[in-house]
Amino acid sequence: MDNIGINIKINGEQITRAGFNESHYVLHAMAAFARRRGSNDAFGFHVGGLDSDADSHVDWLKTTLNLGDIITLEIVKGPFDPSKPRLPQVISEEDQLKYELELFYRLKEELKDHIEG
Repeated sequence: MDNIGINIKINGEQITRAGFNESHYVLHAMAAFARRRGSNDAFGFHVGGLDSDADSHVDWLKTTLNLGDIITLEIVKGPFDPSKPRLPQVISEEDQLKYELELFYRLKEELKDHIEG
């Protein structure tokens, strides 16, 4: 599969190659600036997406930026760096355990070819 992704560098430093090895997905890289009354200015940069087949939101990067930072985005083909699942807000220990078990079984299935025994 020849999926495309985004290679990200910040100030010349290689940060991540974000992309999916799935058939259906949404990938985004977004810089944001906020100026609020009575607060400091905030710069942020987020790289994430949606694995549409698994209906799972993931992240590669969430960071703050400084004035003058240079972000370089390059459209690339794989291989891609692994993403991190976006953690849902957890209300109870039971919900946390349910989420972790679902994550465990999903990762176990995804990595079955790499697990010995």
